[in-house]
Amino acid sequence: MNADGTQERAALRAATAGNAAAVRRGVVLPLVKSLRLHQWAKNFLVFIPLILAGKFHSSPAWIACGLGFLAFGLLASATYLFNDARDVEFDRQHWSKWTRPVASGDLPIGAALAAAALIGGASFAIAGSIGPGAALVLAIYAVLTLLYSLKLKRVPMLDVFVIAALFTLRLVFGIQLADVAASPWLLVFSIFVFLSLSLGKRYTEVLRAQALGRERVAGRGYASADGPLLFGLGLATGVGAILIMILYLLQEAFAAGFYRSPLLLWALPALLFLWIGRYWLLATRGELDDDPLEYAVRDRVSLTLGAAMTAVFVVAWQL
Repeated sequence: MNADGTQERAALRAATAGNAAAVRRGVVLPLVKSLRLHQWAKNFLVFIPLILAGKFHSSPAWIACGLGFLAFGLLASATYLFNDARDVEFDRQHWSKWTRPVASGDLPIGAALAAAALIGGASFAIAGSIGPGAALVLAIYAVLTLLYSLKLKRVPMLDVFVIAALFTLRLVFGIQLADVAASPWLLVFSIFVFLSLSLGKRYTEVLRAQALGRERVAGRGYASADGPLLFGLGLATGVGAILIMILYLLQEAFAAGFYRSPLLLWALPALLFLWIGRYWLLATRGELDDDPLEYAVRDRVSLTLGAAMTAVFVVAWQL
């Protein structure tokens, strides 16, 4: 009797362990996919203020920015999970977002929210270890992202401005981490260039809605008739970003002492024009990806132009 009971308990433990392993296999991969780790590339913006301020040899600044990169990445992944849980019904109607783990049912909503809370807590713990200023910027980002997910993403024009502001907060975070002076030109440039990219994203969604015969974009405040307005504003803000870069070169970059050959920086506005021009050319053709970041990292021309801009900066600094 005792032997039989022992065998039954052993079989039960084995079955339970097997079920737990199956659950882990079934949830872990969708959870990792939902974290959208490729989106962490956006957080390299936190290093830009350090580089532009010439603090290349400051180990404390690099360490602080590295920890900030990790903290921002974790927080961004937490917000993606929350957003996917919040917008699950709209995503199921979307032509590409329906494949996301929460929308497709591969990741339970409860698991997504629990993971978001855990990852978000880890993010603030890391930011708190850096300093109160870093934690404050991260808190502002979290609140603004929450407002965006709950309401602002459905308010036309305000939604794209909030997206641009969220990108710019990464630069503000980098300024705080590296302990450098804030550059108004850099922050205004960031607003304009990311406004252009965000408007391109919305323009693409409107074109897709038109192709599917829908009058409105699901989960957004845009109608299919809004395409020309989005195109005009997106192109204007992109050209505005180029002009602001030129003013930045004239007013700030050329006066910076750490550039040995500052005149080489004139290549940057030309390269930026080529990139933004190509972005909107593909947008009008309906060939743009839903996500501007995925477009940038998959498009060979964009990668080449990005590498060229980096090379110009390095050569102007070193030669």
